[in-house]
Amino acid sequence: MIADYLATFDFNMPIIDAVNDPDLAGARSELAALALGEGLDSGYYEAQELAEAFLEAAREANAEITDPESPARERLSNILDRGSSYQRHLFDKVATLPLADAASDLVWLTALMRGRADMYRPVEAARLSTR
Repeated sequence: MIADYLATFDFNMPIIDAVNDPDLAGARSELAALALGEGLDSGYYEAQELAEAFLEAAREANAEITDPESPARERLSNILDRGSSYQRHLFDKVATLPLADAASDLVWLTALMRGRADMYRPVEAARLSTR
């Protein structure tokens, strides 16, 4: 029974559930919508990288670091300069939020994307066993 379910598993289902969740707070549903169709690894790693940069920016803000060339600002700039449209869309969605909220929402998305990516091995094993 589980093997049958895994053999037809839709990797986008957790994201679709988040998009359609009326109780999901803030920008999270919109972040999930931006993640639809992203690759398993790239979707996770790019969300994680941006979340870490926002966490670093929030730490700098708490430490009252205002240097325009601070490590967090440089990191965010480098991420955006690489030109990933996925990361740019995520950034644009959270850029107007308080840093702590933006970081929290991106960490949430990272966890969602990791759970999705973590399903690859069990799904692939189930698919191979049904051949």
